[in-house]
Amino acid sequence: MACRRGAGDELLDNLAVKWSVNLFRIPRGGIQVGDVFVVQKRTLNEWDRLPNLYQPKLELPEPESRPVGDMEQVESQSYAADAGFEALQGFLQGLGVPALPLRATIKAARKSTVALSFSVGGVTRIALLPGVIKREMERRVKGARWGIVDPKIRYVVVHAVWQATSLQIKLKGGHQVVSELSARLTGVAGGSGKLKATHHTSGTIKYHRHDPIAFGVQVAGVHFEGGVPLLKGAPDMSTMQVRRSAGPVGTPADELAADERAYGLLIGAQDGSPFVTLR
Repeated sequence: MACRRGAGDELLDNLAVKWSVNLFRIPRGGIQVGDVFVVQKRTLNEWDRLPNLYQPKLELPEPESRPVGDMEQVESQSYAADAGFEALQGFLQGLGVPALPLRATIKAARKSTVALSFSVGGVTRIALLPGVIKREMERRVKGARWGIVDPKIRYVVVHAVWQATSLQIKLKGGHQVVSELSARLTGVAGGSGKLKATHHTSGTIKYHRHDPIAFGVQVAGVHFEGGVPLLKGAPDMSTMQVRRSAGPVGTPADELAADERAYGLLIGAQDGSPFVTLR
């Protein structure tokens, strides 16, 4: 597959390399900050939620929700239909496009001569600093009830969830084939009550839904010291003041963003597909 991180695609590199976002092959709802996963190559297996692994339940602070408006301005590079739709099929399924008409349309698209690029809109990042989660875990060491864990398995905790409400596809090619494919791609959304699709004469199709779906997560690793679970690679933020407004007190926003990026954990080989399977 041609969609690989580090291959010069501005959109995928911003997400997978700059931000260390693990992109889901099929986006979905229900993912929360504090979810715990087991890593198996490029698969994230749902294991539990962090609050449930402590007795009484661990209470995490309310995550901060922040729009990522500049993502809407970043477009992927142009891909041949075969590679492009391999990347987008899961995203369209996650948005709510019915599987059977989508499969038929993508099969026809892969046989065409068109190329496509895409962008993601309505992006919001819901997050806690990894150091905050680390601090809460350390405070509740005596209440940890993780049960039997396999030391050979990698466990990770979600510290940021990336959500989106729209996907835009731009088709390039002959006028007739682009028009026909655009009409089909717009029509496949008709079977979903949650999804709206609009088609522009330029060969641009935009899918939009009111309810956001999670299309990626940032995670931090867990390690065990004497059977005690601790967050790995996360700084202790207890002595730091973090700015929450435009006031003069605290860490500058640009330094905070760099600090957050530094502690992401990317699943999979460095030169492989940025998409992971979630189950």
